[in-house]
Amino acid sequence: MTNNNAAVDREKAANKRTMQEMNEQYKSCPVHFNTYVVDGRTYRVTSHFIGDRNINDVIYNYAVNRAMGEMLGRVPAAEQQ
Repeated sequence: MTNNNAAVDREKAANKRTMQEMNEQYKSCPVHFNTYVVDGRTYRVTSHFIGDRNINDVIYNYAVNRAMGEMLGRVPAAEQQ
């Protein structure tokens, strides 16, 4: 949530727009909802996809982080089928 709030703050500072104005501008962009339960509390995360990121960079960073996590034992390794 902190990253999302920081992104919203940067967007507002750069463009001096209100949240309502940004909602109107991006209303046709895809939205995805996820629900997570952490320590018994339910969190609903709303992701707005506005196309500001390079998908190649996102996938590369995810792959590197996943590989490093597997090598260091932070995440379970993917099972081979």
